[in-house]
Amino acid sequence: MITKNISKYLAMFFVGFGLVATTACSSDEDPFFTASENDAPRILNTDIPEGKNGEPAVLTTIDRTQNFTFEAIVTPVNYTTVTWLIDDEKVAEGLTIDVPVLAGDHILKIVATTTMGLSTSRTCKLVVRPLAGDPELATDAKSRWLTIGTTKTIECTNVTTVEKVFIGQQEASNVSYANGKVTFDVPQMDAGEYMVSIQDESGTRYGCGWFTVSNDEYVDPGIKETVLWEGSIDINWGDANVFLSPEQMADVSVGATIRLVYEVPDAEYHALRITNQDWSSDIVPQVDGFESYPSPYEFTYTADHKAIADAKGMLITGFGYKLTKVIVVEGVAPAETTLWEGASDINWGDANVYLSPEQMADVPVGATVRLTFDIIDAEYHALRVTNQDWTSDIVPQVDGLDAQPNPYEFTYTADHKAIADAKGMLITGFGYKLTKVTFE
Repeated sequence: MITKNISKYLAMFFVGFGLVATTACSSDEDPFFTASENDAPRILNTDIPEGKNGEPAVLTTIDRTQNFTFEAIVTPVNYTTVTWLIDDEKVAEGLTIDVPVLAGDHILKIVATTTMGLSTSRTCKLVVRPLAGDPELATDAKSRWLTIGTTKTIECTNVTTVEKVFIGQQEASNVSYANGKVTFDVPQMDAGEYMVSIQDESGTRYGCGWFTVSNDEYVDPGIKETVLWEGSIDINWGDANVFLSPEQMADVSVGATIRLVYEVPDAEYHALRITNQDWSSDIVPQVDGFESYPSPYEFTYTADHKAIADAKGMLITGFGYKLTKVIVVEGVAPAETTLWEGASDINWGDANVYLSPEQMADVPVGATVRLTFDIIDAEYHALRVTNQDWTSDIVPQVDGLDAQPNPYEFTYTADHKAIADAKGMLITGFGYKLTKVTFE
């Protein structure tokens, strides 16, 4: 009996030893080590979150004073180069990264490429929070629209000096700062979305969020512009005029602005007159010295004007100018304004969205505030909208957010405005991903 037990224990020992030995030498059989350069690369990290609905997930959130550090696990490791791109700019190469990043929401792309040219990648978001008191540029849509080749002025806070302005990696020219506003020339560059940053006299650079760069002028979403006529006519009284028929004028509303875009070539004199088809009733009596008027020339379309044009059209005549465009500018229903957009997994104090008093200042009493969100897997789902120090609620805690309409809406009252104008608006809670905050 004793002999049998000894034999059994010895067998168990050798089996255990064999297992230990196999584990110790198993690297030769591990795909991580044995994959060849002909194999497709893989990024093996389990700590890179998957996106949803085409939107990259947030990998990590750091303060701007922290370096972004991460390590990629790839195979075949001996034949693979890892490249790190932030907002499509290469910032590092190798299995690890340790770099400073400007404040803002960034797109991080990790690309693994083998010596045979095979490649794979993972894309996610990197959120870098500004510090309290960091410089901020105005966040309204018009301020964040940069028209190529023009001079731009933007209001800014927490700023004493601005020495340089960068649009993406391109430096703007003619930078100046005065009276709480930074002014610069938008360079010739490709249209698109770019991170803008500013640099102070100490050389410190601050990320200021995303801006739209376009060849077009900004058009207020609350304004509709309709082109009635476009061309190039050298206006010369009866020899060359522009006539808009009653049918063309029928949809122009009383109170609209009529805008005439023109050039002033050399001429013995310059005059404008807007009348009807048979010159019997003037809409704009003759304006002499037209070269001294701003282009475009604008006037308000009255009920009397409409009665004339609906009967016999509108004739634009005069002398000594080239007419290139006739535009109707009309107000439309209030447009929805975006206060914040991104992807933040709300988790009480760990992850909130905060809108400063400056961001909330233009939200009027009576506006509808909308919170767009995705419900995520969680033990419960709750929403609370409060102020910066959690002392005054705008929306008291709403439990069961998963059963609420999406977007969640509330009317912005005078009490709400008093709270937010003093200490901002903090959107918190648990178990949902906030994607957009708008008002209308």
